[in-house]
Amino acid sequence: MKKVFTIFIAIIALSIFAQATSIEVNTYSAINKYWESADALTSGNNAEYQKAFNAMNNELDKLAEEISNDSDKLKEFSEVYKTLPEETKHIFNSMISEIVVTRAGEELFPGYGYAEPGFYYRKGAEEKKELLQKYWKSEERTFEKNSRHKFYVELKLSTSMNQSAEAGGKIDGFDVKGVFGMEINGEFKQVAEVEFSSKDTLKTKCVVAYEKNKVWYELYKAPKGFWDFLPWTSIKWQKAGSTYVVVEEATETSVMVEVNNL
Repeated sequence: MKKVFTIFIAIIALSIFAQATSIEVNTYSAINKYWESADALTSGNNAEYQKAFNAMNNELDKLAEEISNDSDKLKEFSEVYKTLPEETKHIFNSMISEIVVTRAGEELFPGYGYAEPGFYYRKGAEEKKELLQKYWKSEERTFEKNSRHKFYVELKLSTSMNQSAEAGGKIDGFDVKGVFGMEINGEFKQVAEVEFSSKDTLKTKCVVAYEKNKVWYELYKAPKGFWDFLPWTSIKWQKAGSTYVVVEEATETSVMVEVNNL
């Protein structure tokens, strides 16, 4: 909590002296929300965690929009980023990797550099994966169970069950196999042999453990040629280095926090 307070004071101080740029304010605000989400996660407050985590992502989105395709603001962010504590730099890894920055029309491959004019580029096999961040997200999940049943029911009850099936209720595939007379407790009654399926739906709310990973790939390049459009032309690829993408992946760890039968 002290870290949140420290970042909050830093934002106020920058604002008071009118020295803070929007880049600085959004950067420190994102860090502030990160520590708030960490505190909420530690205390087990899932609602506050999700609220702070979403707020952090909103700040990152604003920051990414501002520095995308603007070399001056990107440079300013780079200088701010260098001064950040090491334990907070990972917050911005995904944002940095997703920013498409061009220099004279050249594409930037994170971890490698700018593409050279006159070359094709493509990614190859995965080389390694680096864990950047672990966090929880709230999700809704629905489970359905279908069961097939066969037994005798009173004829009048079979009629209402069939109507329920036709109306789209929980009974499905209702089929009357035959009608018989039967003595039940000394009383003669008409019964039907029936088959039907029942469907139970369970709607749940879960918190799911996610990982944000930096996945490294081989990067290949090949010189462009005038005749490359011809089907028999062979493009000669050579490994140029490595590049990475940041991906969000759900793990197999989840905790069910609410259950509703439909």
